[in-house]
Amino acid sequence: LQAAQLHRSIESTSWNHLQHVVFIPGLFHLKMACVDILWHCFIQPLAVCKDEMSLMQDIAQLCPKETGIYTMKPGFHRMHQLIDHAGICRQLDCWRVHTETKGGFSNLEAFALSKPTLDDLKKMANKIACTYVARNQLQQMCREQEKKRDLQFENALLLNKYFLLYKELSYAMNHGDIGCTETCTVSWIPMLKAMGKHKYATHMTNFLFNTHCVYPPALLCYMNALTWLIDRCAICYHILINPMGHPTKWQAMDWCIELNNLFTKVSSSTYCGM
Repeated sequence: LQAAQLHRSIESTSWNHLQHVVFIPGLFHLKMACVDILWHCFIQPLAVCKDEMSLMQDIAQLCPKETGIYTMKPGFHRMHQLIDHAGICRQLDCWRVHTETKGGFSNLEAFALSKPTLDDLKKMANKIACTYVARNQLQQMCREQEKKRDLQFENALLLNKYFLLYKELSYAMNHGDIGCTETCTVSWIPMLKAMGKHKYATHMTNFLFNTHCVYPPALLCYMNALTWLIDRCAICYHILINPMGHPTKWQAMDWCIELNNLFTKVSSSTYCGM
């Protein structure tokens, strides 16, 4: 798109400049980039095999016959399932430790029999998130002396944070929550830059900046309060779509394009084979 606009920049009108064409990011490829970041951080380094609390140990328990695949190139589908399953196991373990230390329960089954209320669960979830998810206290831990630091606990805090960020992004996309998707993207942009994925970081930054700060209200309405909403919805409604109209079945636009390309290849190969 940028190359086409640059090529048409010598034209005389804004229409021929292609100024009306708006860049829409492919969130499915963004999810694949996020999964690749997690693989580079927690699976690719050789030192993770020596850590008993690493993600590789979870893989050895969940997929004992596929450890070699995960150390090479597992692909998006395997990594997506791993983040889901390993994240659930680690979150349940955080609940187990918290209920044992704070509530005096021997296990999660005993805690469930106590029939806690929804408000109690929310308060406990906030405390667990503050204790077992990386936040500003991690910087204080890193400043401690080497003998006082617990490196396994620090790595577990980071792993829980990144898993929750990915799950929040995936959940927002599945439910068609465009605002939450944009908010989650902001957290991933620095990590994309740190891992060398500068194109993803640059395009997502430019898209968010243009959407919220640059694009003027193109569609006027007799109610001024709705002008910005109409214009922004015209852009954001092209990010996620729901082909079947079912709840939690929203998909990114580029995912639908890839699926259509797959159907085209399969139908073409079948026709040629006949």
